[in-house]
Amino acid sequence: MILAAAIQFGLWSEGWIRFVVDGFNVPRGPLGLLCYLPFVPIYWFVPRRHRPAYLWVTSLVLALVTLGPAYAGMLAGLTFGSLGIIRLCGVPRWSGIGKIVLALAFSAFIFFPQPPWLPPVKLPVYFYVHWAGLAYLFLRVYHVLVDVSAGKLPPPRAGDFLAYLLFAPTLRMGPLYRFGEFARQMTDGPIRHRDFAGAGIRFATGAVRLAAMVALRGALPDDVLYEHPERLGAIELILHLQSPTLALYLWISGYVDWSIAVGRLLGFEVPDNFNYPWRSLNIGEFWRRWHITLSNWLKDYLFIPLVRRRWHYFWAFTLTFLFCGYWHGIRPSYILFGLSQGVGLAVHRRWDQLWRRQRDHHTPLYATLVRLKLAQSPLNVAARWAITYSYLILSIDLAIDERHTFQNVVRRVLSLVGILPD
Repeated sequence: MILAAAIQFGLWSEGWIRFVVDGFNVPRGPLGLLCYLPFVPIYWFVPRRHRPAYLWVTSLVLALVTLGPAYAGMLAGLTFGSLGIIRLCGVPRWSGIGKIVLALAFSAFIFFPQPPWLPPVKLPVYFYVHWAGLAYLFLRVYHVLVDVSAGKLPPPRAGDFLAYLLFAPTLRMGPLYRFGEFARQMTDGPIRHRDFAGAGIRFATGAVRLAAMVALRGALPDDVLYEHPERLGAIELILHLQSPTLALYLWISGYVDWSIAVGRLLGFEVPDNFNYPWRSLNIGEFWRRWHITLSNWLKDYLFIPLVRRRWHYFWAFTLTFLFCGYWHGIRPSYILFGLSQGVGLAVHRRWDQLWRRQRDHHTPLYATLVRLKLAQSPLNVAARWAITYSYLILSIDLAIDERHTFQNVVRRVLSLVGILPD
């Protein structure tokens, strides 16, 4: 009996630190990062040759105490397996095989995100694939494999590679560090890039964002929007429509703030992931401001290779963001989200080209708009912002819909504008 209890505790535990609120174990989320803080000051005194080992071992310890031994053991196995792929397939001749192996392994987790050896969770795709870092692990390994096989990176040393993949501040939800920058900063040591003031500001900003997220979800719960939109009037519906997307933004950006803060205490310049995305005047600008490191990864490893192979930009955008949707999961709403972003970017590119030609040739249409003060006017800017904001709010709301009831929201909107009977 004692042995059975020990095995269950060791293999099936959901984490040794537990604090459950509304069914969610809080250390699984951004607060789990704070559990890494005791390891930070020790790192300042670790000799250079031992820094990689210290980082990947302590990162696994964090996974052990917040996510459980079963997940930590699987994570260790995946990282060592990834090292083997890099070593075996990091040459042009074999890189294609390595890419296929990575794609198949990641697809297995997308289709079967709740393996029997891991503790069952309510939303395994959200949790194991994203909140616990498996999706980001795939992107990091793919980046290193492609760049090593192309000669852009030297084959990484084992310790450096493991430290990069398991780096605690960015393990779960990014941002996506590039290996070369990470390795250089680890070699530079903690003093050169350490920033106590910047870390303090980021901790405070993250706390404000996460508190705002909790308040927003409490004031405008998703259940009302997705399950009972008929109860909402026009103003209430407008407010509730913004809640899921803005709450998601506050959640991820708050986590990123804390990731950057812990990184700066360690002496790493963790890249930022958001740059005021809701100021964007078009969808292209939005993706330069939203999830910046993921956007750059998609551009460098999917979009540009497709364009270089002479794919039409429409299909390049569409396939790139269909992958982005698939990367989030196989749910139809994710695929529709990716499709909406890819097609939106392609349409914006075509529209932008059209108006650039109108402006460069100063056509009669453009001259008329200038005379009427509609080109680059405050009204023009406001309209562009409103269209962009509305499109992104609705498309991300669709992706967030776990109940597959977004059609109820659409029906309610159509009834409020008089297209459908109330």
